[in-house]
Amino acid sequence: MKHLTTIIAAVLCAVCLSGCDGQKTQEQIDTYMESHITEFNYKGHKFLLYKQTYAKGGVGGITHDPDCPCHKYHPGLLNEK
Repeated sequence: MKHLTTIIAAVLCAVCLSGCDGQKTQEQIDTYMESHITEFNYKGHKFLLYKQTYAKGGVGGITHDPDCPCHKYHPGLLNEK
């Protein structure tokens, strides 16, 4: 019983000392994501570049912007009928 009490006390201390981060609102998440997105034009098309770096690496991606003017002339590019 003494061993169980020690384990529970250790877990409780770890939870209390780690602190609690508040939940982020959708607006905060959107602002954070938007700060990592860059719009650019290439050969008359609009693209979105997402780039986020970490200490030893990062993630990124590129996509054809759904709001690109070319979709007005070629709706098939968006798989729309």
